[in-house]
Amino acid sequence: MPGAWFETIFDERYPELFGPLEEDAEQEVEEILGLLPLRRGSSVEDLGCGRGRHAIPLARRGYRVTGIDLSEKMLSMARERSGREGVVVEWVQEDMRTFCRPRSFHLCLSLFTSFGYFRDEENQRVLVNVARSLRKGGALLLDLRNAGKGLTRLEDWSETREVPSGKLRMSMRFDHKTGRAKARHVLTRRDGIRISSTFDVRVYSTAELSAMLRDAGMKNVEFYGSLSGAPLREDSPRMVAVSRKG
Repeated sequence: MPGAWFETIFDERYPELFGPLEEDAEQEVEEILGLLPLRRGSSVEDLGCGRGRHAIPLARRGYRVTGIDLSEKMLSMARERSGREGVVVEWVQEDMRTFCRPRSFHLCLSLFTSFGYFRDEENQRVLVNVARSLRKGGALLLDLRNAGKGLTRLEDWSETREVPSGKLRMSMRFDHKTGRAKARHVLTRRDGIRISSTFDVRVYSTAELSAMLRDAGMKNVEFYGSLSGAPLREDSPRMVAVSRKG
């Protein structure tokens, strides 16, 4: 039987299908450190680290970084790059629903909508694991799709754009009863070959996410519209939630 979408999507297709949507990771790391200043040598958990886009720049800046991901293929890309660049990162292959390293990290990052893959109770378990893994006063930053003031504002959409390897068609449908976004990416390469992927992510409102974070043991929840700390507005493309372990 085929695995869940998150067990199959993160492979060699990922850079072509999702790379065009990624922002400059070096700039994003600078924005994160501006929003959450951190002493050199502090420990950072990059949860859902993928191919190490943020973990490697953080390690290069002198932080002790642990990158956790379920996909061996993505971690293989991360290991190859970190080795090529001479950057030391601890790469761990594990499910975020089970990874927990009590009182080990000063900061946990979950970037590019790497949270919300599972059922609500499993997503809550991820937050509990994060809270347990953080040191007292440690921070969690979640970078997610923005639901605005409520899930009823989310609309279906589709878009086709030119990308370096061809044409990428993206479509997304929102189930307002479940609060989940179901998307499909289809890339038609310039040689005519087509590759595709689908994903299904729970989109949370600020009220829902605040309650989940508090239940996990986090406090002082703040929301922003970008990693740079811009105010969160209804039309902000991103929702960045920052909280601290009590």
